[in-house]
Amino acid sequence: MVRTPSVRDETRNVATGRPVEVLPGIWEVRESLAPVFDTPDCWVSLWLLTDPSGIERPVMIDSGVPRSTQTVILPALQSLGFVPADLAVTVNTHNHHDHAGSNIQLRDATGCEIWIHTDDAAGLTTGSTFGEEPIHPHAADRLLAEGEVLRLAGRDYQVVHIPGHSAGSIGLYDQARKLFFSGDALQAQGTATQGIAGAGDREAYLRSLEKVGRLELDHLMAAHPYLPFTDSHVHPTAEVQRYLAECRRFVDEIDGEILAALAAAGGRATAERLADRICAQRGFEKTCQLTASILRGILSRLAAEGRLRMEGESYVNVA
Repeated sequence: MVRTPSVRDETRNVATGRPVEVLPGIWEVRESLAPVFDTPDCWVSLWLLTDPSGIERPVMIDSGVPRSTQTVILPALQSLGFVPADLAVTVNTHNHHDHAGSNIQLRDATGCEIWIHTDDAAGLTTGSTFGEEPIHPHAADRLLAEGEVLRLAGRDYQVVHIPGHSAGSIGLYDQARKLFFSGDALQAQGTATQGIAGAGDREAYLRSLEKVGRLELDHLMAAHPYLPFTDSHVHPTAEVQRYLAECRRFVDEIDGEILAALAAAGGRATAERLADRICAQRGFEKTCQLTASILRGILSRLAAEGRLRMEGESYVNVA
């Protein structure tokens, strides 16, 4: 197996290829986001589903970054006694590079099918990169839609369309176990890589949050440790409710936080300068890598709403 020593983190069990069973038949496989992102306490959680009865074939939820097939997924399967051809399906929660980046490699290595929501399928066909690792254009084998029930590794999961982070973001709901795989669709206060939550479409994100809030949930399985939480698996019920409350609090407060930071900067600032200030206010030792790019989307919306104006690369308070 190919190993990448520079990203392996034994202390956090990141990029080791060792699966950890968090519930019967649900295994967390952590992949590093280094060297592209320099935040060791933020990884991507890939979820390996197995059938405890041994009757149905295993399934992956998300494939990680391009190297993940070799660095973590195949080793995880092998450690549980599976051969590559045993993997039946990989379900992408959305099409971003750290979730669908190893689709081609995994399909080539195992013969598994790739499934994704129809609204994110086109993104796979354009290709992308993760740092210097290319993600070549490819097509999914099956397009998913809201309300479908998927039989995965011996259990039924309902497809829940929850856009906001991406147009085709989905969650998978196991009603019997009150368990929900949410991908990147619900982000609490964001990751240590982002600094703030990446909810690009505010209204869609709010609708998705309300939809998930109506589900009975004891376990929420996110794709990253979203702050203030330090693990991807959020439980029990009270913690899931606190997580959803943090998602809502972010949406309710971020506009005011940005406008206050702009005022504190003298009423004029670039996205980079605002990112410096907001990350400092949130207690980060340095500016998070993705904060400025996420801010630009929110700032554009605030400008469209007339709450600030744009002058070249700067954003200006209208008050």
